[in-house]
Amino acid sequence: MQPGLIPQKDGSVAISFELPQAQVSAEILQVLAELAREGAIIHPTTAQKIMILRLDEEKALDALKRLEKAGAFIRKAGKSLQPRTCVGLPFCKIALKETFPLSEAIWEAFPAEELPHKFKVAVAGCPACCCWANTVDLGFVGVREGYKILVGGKGGYKPKAATYLTTVSSKEEAISIMRGVLNFFKEKGEEKKRFAVLLEKEGIDSLKKYLNLS
Repeated sequence: MQPGLIPQKDGSVAISFELPQAQVSAEILQVLAELAREGAIIHPTTAQKIMILRLDEEKALDALKRLEKAGAFIRKAGKSLQPRTCVGLPFCKIALKETFPLSEAIWEAFPAEELPHKFKVAVAGCPACCCWANTVDLGFVGVREGYKILVGGKGGYKPKAATYLTTVSSKEEAISIMRGVLNFFKEKGEEKKRFAVLLEKEGIDSLKKYLNLS
């Protein structure tokens, strides 16, 4: 099935697409409004994506064309590393850092990655972690001196808090660390097993050594 289309249990088809920096344009909103009036269900997901439900395949393909024309980003499921992002500075009263510049840099630096399993990323403007940067595979948490980096968290049936890795002062350093973490996962990870499983097996010191942080 075409990327962006997801078969559903009831026989219908859904569309899932991403929102870079968790922002949606007026053009995309207009298409979503049209689809809702035509009977579709518009569902913003917890991963800051948009799902469109209650479509048959013909309507889904038509909706996909309209969304892409409006500028929507449709990528193959599981390949994207779109970060879950809070609003950060200058909007949030308790934020310590901007979030959109780093989120955009991640989006541009990692358009598609072949990884052993899904890999979730989040960028938070402060340690409150409203976007759950402390429970994902790789979280960037805004602090006064830059970004604190957390690794190996996950949700699901057996949630796990992420472990502190290091602190960086710039988005360029953050991207470099992320690239190293992904390479570590590619080289040492097992198919269909989360990064948290690998980190538990190898240990945080092994990752630090790999990244020349120890």
